[in-house]
Amino acid sequence: MIQRKRLFWQLFPSYVGILVLALTAVSLLAISSMTSFYHHQTLRDLESLAGVMGLRVGPLMEGGRVSDIDAYCKASSQRSGSRVTVIDRDGWVLGDSTKDSGAMENHGARPEVVKALDGLTGSSIRFSATLSTNMMYVAIPIEQDNVVLGVVRTALPMTALEGEVRSVQKRILFWGLATALVAGFISLVVSRKISRPISDMQRSARLFAEGDFSHKLYVPDSLEIGGLAESMNQMAHQLDERIRTTTRQRNEMEAVLSSMVEGVMAVDADFSIISMNAAAHGIFGLVPGEAVGFGVSEAIRNIAFIRFVEKAAGTSEAMEEDIKLWDNRETLLHSRSTPLKGVGEMRLGTLIVFNDVTRMRRLESMRRDFAANASHEMRTPLTCIKGAVETILLEKEKLPESHDRFYTIIEKNVERMTHLIEDLLELSRIEQQQGGLSLAPSQVDGVLETSLTLLSGSADAKEVTLEVTGAKGVMATFDPMLLERAVVNLLDNAIKYSPARSTVTVDVARTEDRVEIRVSDQGGGIPAEHIPRLFERFYRVDSARSRKLGGTGLGLAIVKHVMHLLNGEVRVESTPEKGSTFTLVVPT
Repeated sequence: MIQRKRLFWQLFPSYVGILVLALTAVSLLAISSMTSFYHHQTLRDLESLAGVMGLRVGPLMEGGRVSDIDAYCKASSQRSGSRVTVIDRDGWVLGDSTKDSGAMENHGARPEVVKALDGLTGSSIRFSATLSTNMMYVAIPIEQDNVVLGVVRTALPMTALEGEVRSVQKRILFWGLATALVAGFISLVVSRKISRPISDMQRSARLFAEGDFSHKLYVPDSLEIGGLAESMNQMAHQLDERIRTTTRQRNEMEAVLSSMVEGVMAVDADFSIISMNAAAHGIFGLVPGEAVGFGVSEAIRNIAFIRFVEKAAGTSEAMEEDIKLWDNRETLLHSRSTPLKGVGEMRLGTLIVFNDVTRMRRLESMRRDFAANASHEMRTPLTCIKGAVETILLEKEKLPESHDRFYTIIEKNVERMTHLIEDLLELSRIEQQQGGLSLAPSQVDGVLETSLTLLSGSADAKEVTLEVTGAKGVMATFDPMLLERAVVNLLDNAIKYSPARSTVTVDVARTEDRVEIRVSDQGGGIPAEHIPRLFERFYRVDSARSRKLGGTGLGLAIVKHVMHLLNGEVRVESTPEKGSTFTLVVPT
């Protein structure tokens, strides 16, 4: 793992390194330039001195005044501080400022002298055997009528030049070092100014990660770092608000779930329990919280419930089912499922809600049994009453007129009660058929033909035309007797509530996975506020008219229960004063 360094130790050494490199380069360049400048300037000075000396020595050489030349060289050297040598064209020294010219060797082979004897200015830096030191020499020719008479050579010890150069080098190094120290201090300040706010942000981010959003970052005057600090402060404020909101919502949700009497369970795609409220734990006899994270099959030992969860996870539709539990007593759970979706409608798992409906189902069973038993018990007395009344009315010409009217009223009400009891018994039989059906593919045409035949007499009596449209030979999965009862009830209602000389239409349509049977009339329609309760038992939109037409208020309730048994549904669309359309949806 790479060891990370603090930002300060990345910035400061970099700044110092750049400064050292820059100052070293500048110092070297300055020293080199100053050395070159001193050499060049010294050469020019020596050349100028030699030129001046040449003007004076020329006439002396023409006159052969050698002693005067030597004396002049020595006097000039005292004034200029340079060595001066005069050499004839044969290389012999005529005068020298430091040595006896007569004792000096021939200088004709010296590089600068050779060049000067050729009529050019010569220069060289070399070791002087005479003075035992490095010297800088400049030699110029002494000419008369373009004829070289001799050479004037000036020289300066390199020790003096080197001393000047070293002095300059020391000054450059001193000021370079001073500049480096000042620049290093500035780099230190700048590095700390840059790194300190970022270090503060790092500490604040660590506090934010630990959940402390009360800390506020100092906002420096730098545009970029200041903007970053402001953004982090704003981010901390928004995170604090969102976490508070999320926590509050979670607490509210947990309070709602814990207060529910219904059990709520959420499972993921792997059938592991994500969440489970207290009621769900209690229903399955689990300790609160112990089932979360386990698979459904591990936490709950009920095959029917596990299968329900697996089926619910395999479909995108809502499901519901009654499930039996055995724990000292039989418990009936009404379970409902729906897909659990997250952001972007992506499915996360399945949500299951279940509640104990044991008492409710027991009461429903008692109600059905009571209705069936009471209806059955009332059937025999009503049959007897009806028989007696019909027998009396056979001799109604012998009865007083008032008695005849009363017996007729009794007969009509007995007939209405008989129809009501028959409907109650039919509804009870349908409710008790749950699970005992044999659904098989059959043609819808046969059911429609039988239903139309049964009600043709009622339609003719009211001058209502029955018309069948749509697809022929359509197959669906249903129980013929039950579907026939539903169609007959809808046709009977349509005929009853249709005006004379109108048409009742039965239309058959097939879709991909279902068959729709639509029964439409041209009656007065149903107001919208009555439609939600239309399939309740004994509910009538117009009670007086319904009784007048002989309705019991159970026909549509029977249709609803039939379609539930057939795994289908019934829908209604109605427009007042235009008519109604009831649709039976049967799976294929």
